[in-house]
Amino acid sequence: MCRFCEEYGDGGKWYLNPANYARRLYKIRKEGDEALGADADPQAAGMGGAVINDIIRARAAGKRDEEEQIKKDALDAAYQRHFAQVVTLEETKQIFDIAYPIARMTCVCRRASVALPDEQNFTCIGIGPGMYKWERWPETYRGGVEFMTPAEAKRWADAADEAGLVHTVDVFGLPYIGGMCQCEYPGCVAIRNRVDYDFKFILKGEYVAELDPEKCIGCKKCIPRCHFRAAYFKVYAEKAGIDMMRCFGCGLCASVCPTNAITLVERSSFPALADNW
Repeated sequence: MCRFCEEYGDGGKWYLNPANYARRLYKIRKEGDEALGADADPQAAGMGGAVINDIIRARAAGKRDEEEQIKKDALDAAYQRHFAQVVTLEETKQIFDIAYPIARMTCVCRRASVALPDEQNFTCIGIGPGMYKWERWPETYRGGVEFMTPAEAKRWADAADEAGLVHTVDVFGLPYIGGMCQCEYPGCVAIRNRVDYDFKFILKGEYVAELDPEKCIGCKKCIPRCHFRAAYFKVYAEKAGIDMMRCFGCGLCASVCPTNAITLVERSSFPALADNW
């Protein structure tokens, strides 16, 4: 298990611990403290985007030590307010049975990167008691919110999964989970920054995909659904392959495999992957 499970999981996966959805609804703010701390605008940490220019400059200059220090400092600050981890479709549905209320909202990443209109952009989910005060952050929740029942949320998750979107949990004030994203590379800032710059603002999931070559028929359906460059095609064998070191365990490849050649297994069951987050 990841370090967050060890610290906040109460013996299980941290994002399936109901206590991590029980943040206080309101608190008395100190004067001048409106925009500070974990209770600030949920996008205040920038999903890692704010430091990428510094990372690029350090990398271009060949300053790898400086690049790693920039990442560490940024993550230390971000973990106080917001960070993300990949989860499976099944875990997403379990979360919808744990936390309430649930509300669809617009995706700030798609709004910023491709200027997607609000009416086409309700692809993220706000979750937990913080949704009762969503109006405090009008820019983040631009376009309003659409509250859903757990059953409606699960149907939406199924549709998002079928469309090939990655499910993640998002923290707003560690360890309190305040949202879930259904996104993709390169539209998601956090995913893009992890894939392109290894900036670990978004962590790998607790699972990893394992492929049985005997069952694979080489249909290639799994490959375009991988946003992390883990799935590929072995031309010589006419079968798919999965680089398990790159795999984030989202399960999008497994859910489309017609022969069930791909299964999700616990990351901890592979010594070489157990600490690969």
